[in-house]
Amino acid sequence: MVTPWYPDKLSFNSGAFIRSQAAALSDEHEVVVISAKVNYSKFGLCSFESEKSFYGKVEEHRIIINKSLPVYNQLNYWFIMFWYSREVIQNFKPDVIHASIGYPGAFWGWLLKRLTNKPYILQEHTRVKNNFRSLFHKTLTKFGLRKADALVAVGKRLATELETLLNRDVTVIPNVVEVEKFQGLTTANETITQIGFLGGMNTPVKGFDILLKALAGIPEGFVLHIGGAGTLENEYKKLAEDLGIATRCRFYGFIPYESIPAFMEQLHFYVCSSRYETFCVSLVEAMAAGRPVISTRCGGPEDFVNELNGLLVTNESADALREGIQQMMHTYPAYNAQAIANYAVENFSKQSFLKRINSLYQSVIR
Repeated sequence: MVTPWYPDKLSFNSGAFIRSQAAALSDEHEVVVISAKVNYSKFGLCSFESEKSFYGKVEEHRIIINKSLPVYNQLNYWFIMFWYSREVIQNFKPDVIHASIGYPGAFWGWLLKRLTNKPYILQEHTRVKNNFRSLFHKTLTKFGLRKADALVAVGKRLATELETLLNRDVTVIPNVVEVEKFQGLTTANETITQIGFLGGMNTPVKGFDILLKALAGIPEGFVLHIGGAGTLENEYKKLAEDLGIATRCRFYGFIPYESIPAFMEQLHFYVCSSRYETFCVSLVEAMAAGRPVISTRCGGPEDFVNELNGLLVTNESADALREGIQQMMHTYPAYNAQAIANYAVENFSKQSFLKRINSLYQSVIR
């Protein structure tokens, strides 16, 4: 597996869902992961740090390349990444190369296919245009996507975007979620409604401003539990104050992945207010904990949020989200927690993921 998104010292939760995939795959296969990213806070013309570790049975290799000069920086990135991957592959000799994220994963996967003469699949987790930061990025991304032996998207809307762009079939395989970590949680016993939100705060894509505006118009009592950090965090705190709901908001900052079950245990229900999502792992984690959910119609969640487990509301509308939250505040006790958890297990457990991905691996190998 090769990926730019993976937990490391620069970002502890980055690509945690890819690590969950690797762990699931290691139940039935030998798995080596190579992750590579640029450290933009440290300069070096051709310098990098590498680390080898194990996550259960998964062998992990992390490459963190120091930033350098414009243009040269990309060439340096590709040279170090390919050279290091070549060293690992000569010892491991993979049967399949599983690349993630269109840039750099697609072209990286193609290079390793040329090196090994083995098939590669590309699994996309993010919106296609997010890879098109320049003509260079766009060209390499589209080339690698077209050359992949199979393309995988984590949701139907993302698959449609890829099919429209490339005029080729795309297989939908949802993210694997470590649902077992959320089993057996106790029910929140607070009388005041406890609502949850998790999301990064470096961009407005998670729609946290929409959620705050929606909650500002609700007279009933509630507590909003907020996990996440980023450059917009202070701006959101000020918005909560301006809207008069700061005393009802609990900002926890960054929450490590292993602490998310404890976060979910506090809640009566969970809200995704995103402007766009290809999947939304946190929604499934809340469902695995037996909590009903509310989500905007932002892409990925439309594949799995239904009458059994929650509500879908109009995207980018504080009024629609407010109406959904007020409805859920009165109806959440009527949801069947065990049925919600069972739905998460049936559709997003490692067993479900392995069945789908193994079929694809066998197809490209044949």
